Amino acid sequence: MSILPNLTPKKSSTPSPVEDKEQRTQPAHKGDGGTKGETLQLLFKVWAVMIGLELIHQIFNVVMTFMDPAALRAVAAEQATAEGLSESMVDATVLAATLVMGLINLIVIAILAWMVVVVKKHTKRTPTAFMLLTIFSFFFMLRTLMLFFASPGAMDIPIALYAVDGCIQILIGVSAGIAYALSRSDESIKWLNDSPKP
Repeated sequence: MSILPNLTPKKSSTPSPVEDKEQRTQPAHKGDGGTKGETLQLLFKVWAVMIGLELIHQIFNVVMTFMDPAALRAVAAEQATAEGLSESMVDATVLAATLVMGLINLIVIAILAWMVVVVKKHTKRTPTAFMLLTIFSFFFMLRTLMLFFASPGAMDIPIALYAVDGCIQILIGVSAGIAYALSRSDESIKWLNDSPKP
């Protein structure tokens, strides 16, 4: 048995400055099927904001249609005159058309939200979901541009309501543009190419 003292240096539990720096520079989050960096996390957040604002816009759209259903009523009244329908049938047709349009828009929004989840989970459906979100991003940007050439059609709706809805649509377009720019980054392209093949 040696009587000399143990001169082996003890391993410190406190990480050195170099190790601490390396730990901080590691990817932000490891998800299903890959590693999500800051660009991807920001892309998912922007998509979520875009879809949330679109939901608010569609709610405004339904409310404004109920406030002044003149356009729908004119079409329904024309068909009712040709078919000999009563005024109550015209009102029911306008109500049903408004609710059906709102329901369809909600279904589309739900599909977009599901597509974001699919892309985030990094499954074999990721390329299809990514393409669908890109197409709708283009649509939202185009709709925002067309907004500057549009004018209020119904005079019974307060102009402030039109202004708020217009601001929401502009924010949707801006979010869509940011999402498209982020989706074309190297990190996003690599994430897309590394998705599981069907």
